[in-house]
Amino acid sequence: MSGTKREMHTEKNVFSGADAIQDFMDPDKLPYVPLVEIPSTLNPLADKGVRVFAKMMNLLPLGNVKAVPAFNMIREQARRGDLEGVEALIENSSGNTVFSLAIAARQFGVEKTFSYVPAEISWNKLLMLLFFGVEPIVNQEPAKPADNDPASGVYKARRDGERPDMLNPGQYENPDNPGAHEKWTGPQIWDQTDGKLSIFAAALGTTGTLIGTSTYLKSHNPDLPVVGVMRAPEHYVPGARTEKLLNLVDFDWRAHVDHVECAESEVSYRLSMALSRRGLMAGPTSGMALAGLLQHLDKADAAGELDALRNADGEVLCVFPCPDGPLPYLDEYPRYVGAEEFPPIHNEELLLNKPRA
Repeated sequence: MSGTKREMHTEKNVFSGADAIQDFMDPDKLPYVPLVEIPSTLNPLADKGVRVFAKMMNLLPLGNVKAVPAFNMIREQARRGDLEGVEALIENSSGNTVFSLAIAARQFGVEKTFSYVPAEISWNKLLMLLFFGVEPIVNQEPAKPADNDPASGVYKARRDGERPDMLNPGQYENPDNPGAHEKWTGPQIWDQTDGKLSIFAAALGTTGTLIGTSTYLKSHNPDLPVVGVMRAPEHYVPGARTEKLLNLVDFDWRAHVDHVECAESEVSYRLSMALSRRGLMAGPTSGMALAGLLQHLDKADAAGELDALRNADGEVLCVFPCPDGPLPYLDEYPRYVGAEEFPPIHNEELLLNKPRA
């Protein structure tokens, strides 16, 4: 294959030429993201005809769900001419969104990316940003965040983005964020389930995944129940938000959900580890989405409402997206999952690089 001529062989999943990486990031030129049924050991209602599928968004080229809206936002801004004269991006993000934006922007000629990150950011996540060439700006976030709070990273990123040489993609209000999932994620799920989907559930972060996916799904089935899963108050799950933190999101996500569930840290991390040990590499936010979905199904079962959710095959077919994998968060699991969940280390006394307690 020529290294100068743009080529892509869809049937062989090969990308080459000057635009190879840009093509590799374009969902229109990729196979469907896998949809995988979770085992019955993790589905307490399997014997009642409930089937639960994970949409493995961590298998996208950048390893996380944000690869889709990041590519869409940057490409659409390039098409509108918004990148002309722009030397750097500026965003409020401490993880997947901003490094995905940084990589997408480089495909369109913008080499530098800055990001406001909260003071409590983990060292591992900070290293991840540095690894991908993102320059973090540590920000002391307000204790009680509110929309347009001048002390918030969201506000500061918007302000900095008004400079002629900088651009704030605006993940919290840019319609190309949820638009990416309406364009790609929703159609894939509808097609993969043959239109027989009973429930869609997703964790609430920037809310783009839920809004865009549900918009497409409900355009085909207006009665489809959509479950939004938020972090329980005072609980931590990376990439997800509590109800208070959702105040900083401009999208009207409530108009797109039929039910809201709250999930706590422990169950989110436990289900993440359980999924991963079964072969579905799913991070804490994936565990949180599954926890909320199972809570909702349990309530429906207790209320005798499962039958109303059954499709033409007599099944309750559920889908939840897995935003990323567990590897960036390995140091966090011992905080939320008991020591009994981890196997022992034999001959531990011989370790030369044992971390200090």
